[in-house]
Amino acid sequence: MARPWLREGSVERTVAAAPEEVYRLLGDVTSTGERSAECRRAAWLPDSPAEPVVGARFRGHNRSGLARWSRVCEVVEATPGEAFAFRTIPERRDPSRQDSTIWRYDLAPVDGGTRVRHSYEITQEPRPFFKRVYGVLLPHHRDMRPAMAQTLEALARSCAEPATR
Repeated sequence: MARPWLREGSVERTVAAAPEEVYRLLGDVTSTGERSAECRRAAWLPDSPAEPVVGARFRGHNRSGLARWSRVCEVVEATPGEAFAFRTIPERRDPSRQDSTIWRYDLAPVDGGTRVRHSYEITQEPRPFFKRVYGVLLPHHRDMRPAMAQTLEALARSCAEPATR
């Protein structure tokens, strides 16, 4: 029997950098591919502000195994040093992309750096047919927490590199 789909989840980690520095890294969506196991690259859309402000849009290009896809995302929260969040935009013309997920990073100063809470919430599930397909092609999407923990590990490494400081 397949694992159930989790509609939400979170992971946390302390990273050795100030909240403002962590926010700068997270808000630079063009560097997401350096930390994500699935997103290979992201770019601000031409008609959008090229900075992390509410309403700005970017396209993320993803790969997992043989599966490749891209999604338009919109920044829904951008509070420097505190929180950065974006959602995937349902694409009406593409029935395989009518779902939506909010991806969020909450930052809190702690001794030794910043406590980062990375969370997701599926706000609109894929249509049943596509949910079954995703379950076969992308079984890790049933529970994104392990991949998110890897992202935070990579973020911690980025914060430890002298070039990012």
